[in-house]
Amino acid sequence: MPGLNHLFQTAKTGAISEYAQIEETIAPEVLELIGKWILDKISEK
Repeated sequence: MPGLNHLFQTAKTGAISEYAQIEETIAPEVLELIGKWILDKISEK
């Protein structure tokens, strides 16, 4: 996702050296996307 690193955190560079400086655990838009995906999957059953 644009603007996020591989840990789904909002990042400026995406470099591993930046990880320790980021306080965000996971970007809210990622949680929303995952939540929608789960709801879609459970409603398919």
